[in-house]
Amino acid sequence: MSCPMNAANLPRVGIIGGLGNMGRWFAKFLRDAGLPVLISDLNTELSSEDLAQKCQVLILSVPMEVFPEVVASIGPLLPEGSFMTDLCSLKETQVACMLEHTSCEVVGTHPLFGPAEESIRGRRVALCPCRGKRWFGWWEGLLRQHGAITSVTTPEKHDHAMAWVQALNHFMLICLGKALYEDGIDIQQILALATPSFERQMEIVARLSYQDPGLYATIQMSNPYTAEVLDNFGQYEKDLRKIIREQDRPDFIELFKQVQDLGRRLLLER
Repeated sequence: MSCPMNAANLPRVGIIGGLGNMGRWFAKFLRDAGLPVLISDLNTELSSEDLAQKCQVLILSVPMEVFPEVVASIGPLLPEGSFMTDLCSLKETQVACMLEHTSCEVVGTHPLFGPAEESIRGRRVALCPCRGKRWFGWWEGLLRQHGAITSVTTPEKHDHAMAWVQALNHFMLICLGKALYEDGIDIQQILALATPSFERQMEIVARLSYQDPGLYATIQMSNPYTAEVLDNFGQYEKDLRKIIREQDRPDFIELFKQVQDLGRRLLLER
């Protein structure tokens, strides 16, 4: 099977978990891009096995808890010339599972955005190519054609980065939300007196109301790098609290200058 590259030879795409939030999002995105899309989910007419046999491209949009079971059941059904990818938030275990149970081309995909986004334009997508090149070129080309910003990396580097980008980030937001919830402070008063930066944080905390708590729990507890990152963060938090408790202005200023150095580097990278 050759990799389809023109409108006359469009591949049929199957999305397992196509009725979930991200499954629906990608089904619409791909259909809007002109591709024929089939979906399977709980209680759909088509089964996951049907999609594996009917589609050249198979996208897995299923919870990470059931991911290994799904891949083990349908992976062997895919022909060698077909293509499998996933939409999971982690990649090491998921890519290894796909490679173990298939002979087709495999790419790990992580959309770094949620289903509330109207378009993929300007949104980041991480890609971990692991077996084969032809379908990877087609997949990345399709995403970039519609405005996505793709970042190619390894599963290991991806998951290490996600310990910062997702696990630590979510950890801080959850702690902030929990502190506000338990304190019982007047939210209207907080918002009325918010600085621009704190207002942006409040907007992000508010967006958690649209998220799946189970997914966030999995992101925190399944990434092998989370514990190390959180332990380091906890130590820095303890150090800073000690500085403040002891009214140590010189050490506070020195620490702040270190963070400013990082800030300048971040500005140069943008």
